[in-house]
Amino acid sequence: MGCSSGGGDPPPGGQAGGPDVSTPEVDAGPDGSDEPACVEYAMPADVDCGAPLDGVLPVDLRCTGLYGDFDERELACGVLEYKPAMELWSDGAAKRRFVSIPKGQRVDVSNPDAFVYPEGTQFWKEFRVKGADGALRMAETRLLRKMAAGWVYTSYVWSEDERQAIQMQNDFGVPDLYGTGHMVPTRDQCKECHVGRADFVLGWDALMLGPGAEGVTRESLVALGVIEDASPLALTIPGDEVERQALGYLHANCGVSCHNDLPESAAHDTGLYLRLEAGELGSVAATDAVQTGMNKRPAENAKYEGLKNPDPANWYDIRPGDPSRSLL
Repeated sequence: MGCSSGGGDPPPGGQAGGPDVSTPEVDAGPDGSDEPACVEYAMPADVDCGAPLDGVLPVDLRCTGLYGDFDERELACGVLEYKPAMELWSDGAAKRRFVSIPKGQRVDVSNPDAFVYPEGTQFWKEFRVKGADGALRMAETRLLRKMAAGWVYTSYVWSEDERQAIQMQNDFGVPDLYGTGHMVPTRDQCKECHVGRADFVLGWDALMLGPGAEGVTRESLVALGVIEDASPLALTIPGDEVERQALGYLHANCGVSCHNDLPESAAHDTGLYLRLEAGELGSVAATDAVQTGMNKRPAENAKYEGLKNPDPANWYDIRPGDPSRSLL
């Protein structure tokens, strides 16, 4: 996820600024224990928590409710860290992910392919990249917040001394942050990926929170009070180990955002769909990757950049055992 503006589509309702600090403290830590591994969030008194003129999210990251103790980077109560079972590749950047679901609210998982989140839900993703000295440094933290009229989203860029993260307020992103090669995306680039999901969030689904997930898993969602019933989420990727890894990688990196059958998804018109869906997991052959890509000719709008001597008449989306003629 990512974007360079405090706005979003559709235009949000509600007030600008930080989260509702009246939300009660969550007593359980991320592991569901009785010991809180958090610090109660309070709106900082010495920070401008207003929003830009054309936005609704606060200018400063410390006003978003992520950290109870910003200087020590201690999470606020109610914020949980998680790692999905399959991760999006981000040019080698180290990432941490956090989520906050308003206490007493639930995520609708009745459709395991399309979770629906309650108003007030927030997702953050932190990026760390290697600096000139080879050490990892904070680069940006991206935020998604669901409001009454839809999702709003932005990117907070960390200062070079890593003591502050301020909302990026331009329409062209940052192509090379502090000479690290890390690109902070624009709002349009953010939206291009996220509109391929029914409720905008890419990293949460039955498979991504399944075996291999850490912090928050589909098994822990009931104990955390986020869902009522985990049985619709009991899905597994078919095939042997290699097939599961390949299908999972394509799902996380291609299918959940762009290559799926939602009309809004960026790669919908290609006809190559790589998202793993609940009704198609009985076998490898039943998956969209096989059904729409195996030994299929690319659509007319297929892109061949970077391929040597491309010959559209001699290419396939997926050509088993023949990578020289396979686009994947």
